[in-house]
Amino acid sequence: MKKLLSILIITQALFSYTYEELKQEPNSLAKDFFLYNLLKDKEIKKEDLKEFKSHIFRFLGVIKKEYDKVAIKEAPKPLSPDSCYNYSINSIMNASEKCQVFRLKEVNFAKKLSVENLKKLANTFKDSNKELSSQLSILANKNPIAQSIKTGDGKTLMKLYYDGYKLDDFSPGPKTRASMMEHPNAYKFLNSALVDDKYPKIRERLSLLDKEDAKEDLAFALGLNALMFNKNALAEKYFLRASKTYKYKRPRDNALFFAYLASNKTRHLDTLANSEDLNIYSILAKELTNTPLPKIITPNPTKTIDYPIDDALVQARFMIELKNANKEKLEQMKEQFDAKNTQGQYLVISDKLSNFKDNIYPIPFPEELSNYSIEQKALILAIAKQESRFLPASVSTSYALGMMQFMPFVATHTAKVDFNDNNFDVTNMFKPEIAYKFANAHLNTLKKGVNHPVFIAYAYNGGLGFTQRMLKKDYMFNSDSKYKKYEPFLSMELVPYLESRLYGKKVLANYYIYLKILGKDVKMSDFIRDLNKQSDALKVRN
Repeated sequence: MKKLLSILIITQALFSYTYEELKQEPNSLAKDFFLYNLLKDKEIKKEDLKEFKSHIFRFLGVIKKEYDKVAIKEAPKPLSPDSCYNYSINSIMNASEKCQVFRLKEVNFAKKLSVENLKKLANTFKDSNKELSSQLSILANKNPIAQSIKTGDGKTLMKLYYDGYKLDDFSPGPKTRASMMEHPNAYKFLNSALVDDKYPKIRERLSLLDKEDAKEDLAFALGLNALMFNKNALAEKYFLRASKTYKYKRPRDNALFFAYLASNKTRHLDTLANSEDLNIYSILAKELTNTPLPKIITPNPTKTIDYPIDDALVQARFMIELKNANKEKLEQMKEQFDAKNTQGQYLVISDKLSNFKDNIYPIPFPEELSNYSIEQKALILAIAKQESRFLPASVSTSYALGMMQFMPFVATHTAKVDFNDNNFDVTNMFKPEIAYKFANAHLNTLKKGVNHPVFIAYAYNGGLGFTQRMLKKDYMFNSDSKYKKYEPFLSMELVPYLESRLYGKKVLANYYIYLKILGKDVKMSDFIRDLNKQSDALKVRN
């Protein structure tokens, strides 16, 4: 404890930059973080605000909010004379056909027109734009939702729903359900209905739909829905379509495993067992088919180099150099950073060189983990690899910091509660020894609320409250649910936050591999089995 506090005091003001210094740096998230702090601390002069904006890499979130507080509001630029936005509901009838189509396709605009004008326009477009004509005719009715259902126009139904119209559950006919899935937000709608267990009548009818052009996420969601209504043959078709159309290996493997769940055909499992990607499904398939794991590389460098690993701006410059490097340059960088204190840099260089084909699992700064149990070491490493790929001075889009990606408010709270430090400088999170110590403390707190590595990962990513609320739902991770033959895999696809959904699976795969590296004999099937068991225990406890 004393050693940690002394480090904090020494490094407290290590990363203070002036605006003039930051202006010289290439735009990056790290630069944004320091600019945001200058802005928040009112260290940016008003006359510099206009230029200030040009130095921001990502003008969103808290930095935009802070900028908008102090910036002089500029008058909106006048519209060009030929802009279709010049037409209002009072003048749209006199607009060109091009501008009418442009404005009227927006439900929020079109619904403000009189019934008389809506009918006139619907008639105007009945031959040239049948989709728009149908939408305008529907809006001319007293109850547009009911009218869209009556006419079988599911695409307009989805437009109305996403414009704020209330949609009650109903049983859509063949034409309606098919056209509902033609809307750009079809996946978003179905995913939300699956996650929140709502619209059972719509979902039951959608389980009868064989949409042959469905691909990627929409195909996968339609597969899940079909599976939940025991349409296993159709579910298998959707999962195979998803697997064939996904661009990346991990979601392809995910979909292929669900094709196996839906069909129980071992050929899907055999294909999955030969996957080059190490994810929970390929690992489980290898286990079930007695296929050995591929070679796992754990670097063991002998040298240490003089490099400021805890300087976020240096790391930002490194990432720019990495992005622009050709193969020859990457080989040089790999040799340079093959060192004890730069294994994060070595990992990202190696991954780019091999196009992620090599399974590299470093253990950076092992001396900082020496006092922890094997399980705690593996969990910290699993999360660090997923959060930052072991780059110590990482800054995320939300300004999560360091190797363990602590949000500043979480870092400040942890410093106060666990280390009795009321004046913590959050840039200390760029120091690996502090990142590991804070991660250990935070994980111990999370373990008081949840106890499986997947649930801990959900809590680390989405928050403990989010995870506990999710686990209270009867249909989530329940060994007695009506979907029990697909559990816990189905529940892992129904986690409300997409980021947390993906994160939990990735961390579990990393955790399994690090336990293996650290000498622990583990089985993925045991972790999978324990998911429902530990969730059931939490449901009883709560």
